[in-house]
Amino acid sequence: MIVEIRDEDKENRLDLYLASRPEIGSRTAAERLIAEGYVTVDGMQKAKSYRLSVGEIVAYEPIEVREQKIEPEPVDGVVVIHDDKHLLVVEKPAGVVVHPSKGHESGTLVHALTDIGIKGGDSAFRPGIVHRLDRETSGL
Repeated sequence: MIVEIRDEDKENRLDLYLASRPEIGSRTAAERLIAEGYVTVDGMQKAKSYRLSVGEIVAYEPIEVREQKIEPEPVDGVVVIHDDKHLLVVEKPAGVVVHPSKGHESGTLVHALTDIGIKGGDSAFRPGIVHRLDRETSGL
């Protein structure tokens, strides 16, 4: 979707502007789109706190368009350490992205967990994984 910023939207934060769009609908969704690189202002990625100006062009891909079915695939190095009805602990090697995003549509921890039958969360792209591990960080 491509929109031009009008006078009534000037000085609005990028995340708040996107959250007000019906096809995005929440600040969390807007922040996720910005963080994953699905939003540009005049062709460049900006921080969620970026203040918009009249005439700027904001381009974004709404979540419902972006989300696709996750195809299960094994990912080297992902090892299940603990699994019970309440908790799953896996070892994630450095270099593995947790959630699919622009530039990382496959080979993620989500793909690996889908491959072993794990399900959860509200979205196929974010199936209930709680973590603090960046791509280059290994850990449980």
